[in-house]
Amino acid sequence: MHVKKVNCTEWEQIPVPKSVRAIVALNLHNYGSGRNPWGSPKRQYLEKKGFVEAHVDDGLLEIFGLKHGWHASFVMVELISAKHIAQAAAIRLEVRSGEWKDSYMQMDGEPWKQPMSKEYSTFVEIKRVPFQSLMVNGL
Repeated sequence: MHVKKVNCTEWEQIPVPKSVRAIVALNLHNYGSGRNPWGSPKRQYLEKKGFVEAHVDDGLLEIFGLKHGWHASFVMVELISAKHIAQAAAIRLEVRSGEWKDSYMQMDGEPWKQPMSKEYSTFVEIKRVPFQSLMVNGL
């Protein structure tokens, strides 16, 4: 995984812990029926990790990992927070297939099955765009 920090042009490689089975990138606090998996870490923890307090309008994606089914369940009932990985303006994931023919992904609640190649990596890049979405009135 590579991330691009705010106001930077270079990608920085960030290791994904081996225990992580799912990566989630959010630009809002809510996930999975209104849960806050990033949590509300203490200021000392944020400073130690090089993070800032999460805000919807800060231009950052909060990137975290879920380890196993039980871990995701505990995160969703807010007993624990997810595994904090990074905060960045953009994220680039390189997915290698190995023996898998497909990778299961989801964007804005819409799932899809990404076909994988044994010979080539698949890259997924997520970034905020510099404009707001516009709603169009029906005619």
